Amino acid sequence: MDTLEKERIVKKNVLEIFKENFDVIQTDDEILDIKPEKEFSSNYIGYYESILDIFLIEEEHLDSIAGTVKDTIKRVAELWAILPKNSSATWEWQMQ
Repeated sequence: MDTLEKERIVKKNVLEIFKENFDVIQTDDEILDIKPEKEFSSNYIGYYESILDIFLIEEEHLDSIAGTVKDTIKRVAELWAILPKNSSATWEWQMQ
């Protein structure tokens, strides 16, 4: 899987996680510039923990994925190790 495809998958999933954690009315493009820890002080930790869980990223990387949503997407794409084809992943990353 090339880097652009990986980033597309991460972006789709991170935006979905963001929308599930925060009641937002912004467009996807506007969401990309949001810094959750600045704008949503009460529940931003759950957002980052969900990202770690979905992409099987170790907790020690939590600080490195903080920042704007677009920074998080880029960093998660770098950290995310693609699962083998015979993996039993519980989330979808279909090529749509």
